[in-house]
Amino acid sequence: MAVSTISVAFTKQYGSQIYVLAQQKKSRFASRVRNETVVGAKAKAFERLGVAECQQVDTRHGDTPINEIPHSRRWVHMLDWDTGTMLDKEDSWKMLINPTNKYAQAQASSLGRKMDDRIIVAALGTAKCGEDQGTDVLFKDDSISINGDATATTLGTLAVVAGGLADMSLAKMLLMMQIFNQEDVDPDIRKYWAVNPKTTMDMLNLTEVKSADYNIVKVLTEGKLSSYMGFNWFWSNRITKDAVTETGYRSIAWAEDGIILGKAKNIMSRISERDDKRYSMQVYSCMSIGAVRMEGAKVHECINKVA
Repeated sequence: MAVSTISVAFTKQYGSQIYVLAQQKKSRFASRVRNETVVGAKAKAFERLGVAECQQVDTRHGDTPINEIPHSRRWVHMLDWDTGTMLDKEDSWKMLINPTNKYAQAQASSLGRKMDDRIIVAALGTAKCGEDQGTDVLFKDDSISINGDATATTLGTLAVVAGGLADMSLAKMLLMMQIFNQEDVDPDIRKYWAVNPKTTMDMLNLTEVKSADYNIVKVLTEGKLSSYMGFNWFWSNRITKDAVTETGYRSIAWAEDGIILGKAKNIMSRISERDDKRYSMQVYSCMSIGAVRMEGAKVHECINKVA
């Protein structure tokens, strides 16, 4: 009689692949702001130089004019983030693959999303200023933005939805570019605009965006808007609703060097064996980063309709 064996069909098996679920896999903001290295400090000041003035020479052998140039600084504070995962050696024996690299990638994705959160907070939040960080500059006192009804704010007021709430429109895009130009932002500096997915859909429904008479054919064939009206566009689910009533979607437009991302330690992952945990494998990832709005003239928001 033949010796009976357990059929493979009736045993539990682990898969030969790991499928990563839907998620943002890397920072979408980090490559679109000014990156700086911070070494050996929990906080670093970045110097700002204002506008220099000159005067006409109307005498011979006159005194050399001394015109002070406004000098100020803003501070980036480093915050530490980390995450870890343990993988029992018994589990790894049963698997057909080594999952540790996928675990490290998932952790790096988590840290990349947190990096976006810190940049968004810095862009729309309070900037620490002064020689000893003793001055707080609120976003509303630093930047002009666009209300929900496509009107501009004044310094000292946040963008609101009280006057009405409209979808993203060509009028809002034109007004935003006007704001940058009135602030004398160098036109050669790359400008970005981060919006939520609903605003992206609204834009793709605009005749000026979806028509080949106005825009490049790539928008029509791929359904993706990357560059239009002087801005480089991308979408993010990390942006919050308006700060006053939370009934409108915020969007952020900025010139690249208007926001600084400071990195004391970029995203780092380490996979090691733990002899104190029965020689299980530990996957560990960390980073140390901070961000600040460097100049209000280069960072603005626009409120758009939610539904």
